[in-house]
Amino acid sequence: MTARPEPCPRTGHLRLLIALLGLSLVSGCVSPTLAPAPSVPELQLLGAAELAIPRGCEATSGAVYRTHFNVQPDGRVSDAAAESGDGCVQQALRTWVTTFNYAPLHEATPVAFDWMIVTATRND
Repeated sequence: MTARPEPCPRTGHLRLLIALLGLSLVSGCVSPTLAPAPSVPELQLLGAAELAIPRGCEATSGAVYRTHFNVQPDGRVSDAAAESGDGCVQQALRTWVTTFNYAPLHEATPVAFDWMIVTATRND
């Protein structure tokens, strides 16, 4: 009778552990470094007119109306544009955001503004 030595199950686990450790060390050396995100200027809204939506102009409940604009270094808003078209709600929002007045900034800053109407019934 010949006895064969049985493989030690720990040897397989040890090899796997060493391989994973080596792989993680090597991948750490070649992984890309992330550049820090550019600083975003803090916008401080100083004032705005009241939003006026004309009579008969109905916003769709739950729809998001996005308006893009630029805040200039002196705090004024320019280049207001609606992302979702030229309806009466979009026009009212473009007119409204042009009344926004921000604290001065170091450079012009692009902004996206989302507006959504939410309606609910009152319980008596």
